[in-house]
Amino acid sequence: MMAHKSFYLLILFSFLIANDDDFKAKKIMEKVISQPNPATSISEVKLEIVRKRANKEKRKSRAFIRYEKRYKNNEYFQKSLVKFLEPKSVKGTGLLSWTKEDGSSDQWFFLPKLKMAKKVKSKEKSKSFMSTDFIYEDLENRNINDDIFQYEGQEIINGNSCAIILSTPVKDSSYKSKKIFVDTKIFRVRKVEYFSENLILEKTLFFKDIVKSGKYWIPKLLEMKRPNGNYTIMNVQAFKPDVDLDDAVFSESFLIAAQ
Repeated sequence: MMAHKSFYLLILFSFLIANDDDFKAKKIMEKVISQPNPATSISEVKLEIVRKRANKEKRKSRAFIRYEKRYKNNEYFQKSLVKFLEPKSVKGTGLLSWTKEDGSSDQWFFLPKLKMAKKVKSKEKSKSFMSTDFIYEDLENRNINDDIFQYEGQEIINGNSCAIILSTPVKDSSYKSKKIFVDTKIFRVRKVEYFSENLILEKTLFFKDIVKSGKYWIPKLLEMKRPNGNYTIMNVQAFKPDVDLDDAVFSESFLIAAQ
């Protein structure tokens, strides 16, 4: 009888530890989300796409401006607009994103030669955005309840102690899971590993040169790398927080008109 009791106690103890780790993981992610973010911002970004073939590198450069606005007590959590400025072949191309409080989102893609905005369908969100290593889903914000989180330990990244959080989607996602490495000093993400349906590492996103601009921690460099050596770099050339941005900026008419 004592053996059976010990067995049940062991199972209960294991269950409590597992739940404690899950609770810890979600609390860490809640801290990440609750860090101060500007209500509005304008970012000027240089984009570089690198492709490796036969030990040679092929590079493409782009430049875009990104407008972002966060909302409180509103149907929407965040709206953003990306407009490409350079080179001439992509100038005027844009992406408008609306993220709702419930985590659902809408996106519209605009190509100047079409002269109309095309809504991005759910099945298209796994496609590459402008031939980069980012997909449409990567440019959205997921609601904290869209995923289940599990604490998987600690790792040092460039001298920074990071908690490893396994994120598994409960809402539709292009990924089977992600490992999120959170700096537990400033509660900013340092790295994200993306895994496919077969738990194969698809790519890794590095947040580099994280600096404090006023009261906000901002990564100046984002690098998305694939195991085959291809990668995309987003270099934030300028960042302007808490600027005056009218809601009209985040509309289909502005997406089409602002070329």
